[in-house]
Amino acid sequence: MAQCPRMRDFLSESNLRKAVPLAAILTLMTIGRLVQGGRPLAYYLPMTFLVTTLMAGAVTAWGQCAGMPGFRTDRRTFAMGAAVAAGLSLLALPLSLFWLDPILKPALQRASPAAFALTYPPTVGGCLALLLWSTGFQTLFLQAAPMSLFARLTGRRAVAVSLCVALRIFVTHLQTAEVGMAAESGLLAASAAVATAAGCIVFARFGLAPAMLLAAGLDLHVLVQFVICRS
Repeated sequence: MAQCPRMRDFLSESNLRKAVPLAAILTLMTIGRLVQGGRPLAYYLPMTFLVTTLMAGAVTAWGQCAGMPGFRTDRRTFAMGAAVAAGLSLLALPLSLFWLDPILKPALQRASPAAFALTYPPTVGGCLALLLWSTGFQTLFLQAAPMSLFARLTGRRAVAVSLCVALRIFVTHLQTAEVGMAAESGLLAASAAVATAAGCIVFARFGLAPAMLLAAGLDLHVLVQFVICRS
């Protein structure tokens, strides 16, 4: 098991040198989503880069705590993680298409047409922007960065996963309250909790890249829905 760096190593020059390239890539992956949401890039892109750098720094500093593989993994670990991510994505796809979407799509469309357009984009570009957002920023913010921090603080992966799930449920509660979907909040929270737990476990076992692949796979139902609606 790799020795866990000290808390102050988070802002060290060596760690920031590792975090900045990762943050730059993930920031570029948010551009489509920022444009889709009508956010001025001149303001939001630098802010996104700053926030992403801090989150990426947590991963590069503490991603190997509690026996986790961290930011970089060997080819065998990545291949195993990618296979697990693909398998979980294929299992989740019919559940999303035939159970969750028929319940949540009409409710979200009634509650907030603007949020509906962001969640179920009406264009191919919008769907790809959503996939890139989920793969990059959302995975970093809700899984990889908090998992790294909580593993550093507690030294236990199971505790870190539980704390990440609690964080995701809280964020989901805020989102459902904002769009007025109180009746569906339980289902949304449960589905978000399961997805977050799976992503955190994949990150803890196989590293960042497989967790990002899983996040993309879990949102594939949006692209499939788009293709079905246009066919």
